[in-house]
Amino acid sequence: MTAAIEILFVTLDPERAERVISGIRMRGTAVRARQASDRTELDELLASSRFDTVVLIESGLDLQLEDIRSALHQSGRQTPAIVITSRPETERLAIFDAGAFGVVGCGQEEVAAMLILKAVEYQFCCNQLHRTRNTLQEAERRYLLLLDSSRDPIAYVQDGIYLYANDAWREFFQIETPEDLARYSLDDFIAPEQQDLLQQLLDSRRDQPDTVETTQAMTLRDAQGRSFEAQVVLTDATVDGEDCTVLRVATERSTSSTGQLSVLDPVTGLYNRRYLIRSLEDALVTAARSGLLFALIDISIDDFASIRIERGLSTSDILLADLGVFLRERFPAPATVARLRGEEFGVLVPNVRRAELEPQLDTLIRDASERPVNLGQDTIKVTLSCGVVIADNSVPTAEHLLARTTRALEQARSAGGNRCHFHRPEDGGPARTESDQAWHARIEEAMANDRLRLLYQPVVNLHGADVPRFNVFVRLFGPEGQIYQPNDFLPAAERTGIAAELDRWIIRHAIEVLAQRLKQDPKATFFLKLTRGSLNDGSVVVWLQEVLHQHRVPAGNVVVEIKEATIITNLKAAIAAARGLKAIHSCLCIDDFGNGLNPFHILRHVDADYIKLDGAFVRELVTDANNQQAIRRFTDAAHAKGKQVIVPRVEDAATLAVLFSLNVNLVQGYFVHPPSEQLDFDFTQVL
Repeated sequence: MTAAIEILFVTLDPERAERVISGIRMRGTAVRARQASDRTELDELLASSRFDTVVLIESGLDLQLEDIRSALHQSGRQTPAIVITSRPETERLAIFDAGAFGVVGCGQEEVAAMLILKAVEYQFCCNQLHRTRNTLQEAERRYLLLLDSSRDPIAYVQDGIYLYANDAWREFFQIETPEDLARYSLDDFIAPEQQDLLQQLLDSRRDQPDTVETTQAMTLRDAQGRSFEAQVVLTDATVDGEDCTVLRVATERSTSSTGQLSVLDPVTGLYNRRYLIRSLEDALVTAARSGLLFALIDISIDDFASIRIERGLSTSDILLADLGVFLRERFPAPATVARLRGEEFGVLVPNVRRAELEPQLDTLIRDASERPVNLGQDTIKVTLSCGVVIADNSVPTAEHLLARTTRALEQARSAGGNRCHFHRPEDGGPARTESDQAWHARIEEAMANDRLRLLYQPVVNLHGADVPRFNVFVRLFGPEGQIYQPNDFLPAAERTGIAAELDRWIIRHAIEVLAQRLKQDPKATFFLKLTRGSLNDGSVVVWLQEVLHQHRVPAGNVVVEIKEATIITNLKAAIAAARGLKAIHSCLCIDDFGNGLNPFHILRHVDADYIKLDGAFVRELVTDANNQQAIRRFTDAAHAKGKQVIVPRVEDAATLAVLFSLNVNLVQGYFVHPPSEQLDFDFTQVL
């Protein structure tokens, strides 16, 4: 963390702010603090200075968190806000929902001090992550630029498949576009009689250091089938964590092209999208160093599609070229003007505030609507729409910025066009909201296109052969084969309201599999998870009973698993669900058990058949006496109440031995068996 933190207190109670500052200083951190008592002072301070956190002390103040967030948005800042309030506990959740990083009560200045330090540490880590990401992107961009500029044909290959090839490689082998490269494998450019030789060379490299080069004269052929001799140099590299082979062709023919990458758009003469993305990446790096704000603007001609249909392609190109000249005049250096796509133009303006930019854009839109564009025999007037983001280094990537300006532009268009719209983060924080919506779309697409996979992990009795039990997990596969774990997408599913639908997809498909398994083993049991979204849906137990009946699966072969925290925060719904499960003769398991002050108090309200301990109790169990004592207490208490204890995350034999001595009933984990798409575990074997 930084040596001294900058805090903006929004308050009429400076004495309380001083007590908070004292609490921070007592913990060894220096503080530089400023105070604002009204909206005018708040706007002025945010415009002129950068703060690590904003602390709103509500007592006697007219300003609310909504005003703080509005001021932060207007200034282009994304700074965590802490609220100190006298509101009762029941009203504080709404403050969190409105976007506060933390909320504490008046009189809890020590807690506020610690929370501020946590907020600053969080922001510091986020900024460090963004700086590192931007630095890596810059390094990768420069490296790829060097490859693109190389006169030697260079390609990255894995198992004969191209991961990347520079311009010189594509020209050398007569490949027209980068997309065409995907149609070929490496063997397509090697003479048939030498393909075995190449494979031998690749195999021999497995026992050599990555830095050693292998050079071989070979007969190559281009996409037209023409053959020629060349020296091929092989080295090794890693791309996105995957090992691959780098091939470089050294021949006089390869020096005929400079391989320079054009950065200009042929229609407008402006920079192209790729150049603008590079400039945005540079702006993010600069913002990380200086703290200065910058703006990205997405500008578009309204109703361009209709104009193109009515007037033809030549007219549309004239309009685009004319707008390029117009924007270049209005945004001289150091601003960067580029054509993004179609009728959209991007403008990057460094070191700017909204108060300066907004009137400039209003004038731009007004002047554009009044000026005729000369088409030769005719003239035409057009209007423009603008989407704007004012940002600092807290934005993760250039693509995030472009996505935000696109949304702002769409809002300007949907409002009728001929106007400018500044991007406003949605409540709850922009980054999480964007991510949540992306996950929502991924989950919907995965359910529609069968990109969810169920995995089954055995839950095994430590004391001999028993009922075959499987815990059901889910993995989400992206369109390009990416594998996402539940922790990646389930929180977003909860927040966006799709969790209940996802639960039902998983349960329905799992019960279909269970129905087939029961034909071989009538005692097989599946543990199926319910999230908060399903718990609050009062019809879930009735729906579950219908699905079980449809597939002729006895309810006793299903154990519904709900997290302890979900039950506690949704107790009324949990009690109703537990009673419903008991009525249909299904079982209940409380997951992540043992984190409360009195965990077994929950069993007074929810009668569970199993408790599955939080995996944290297994960490370093062999050497951690406290965890051993905790598991023993839980196990003894559970057995006294007639409950079975499950311990997850068993990763080694030593842990298994300790759990056996503690009289735990059931275990699961990678040491027992990893999750698998196959129900292939032999429950007759003894652990």
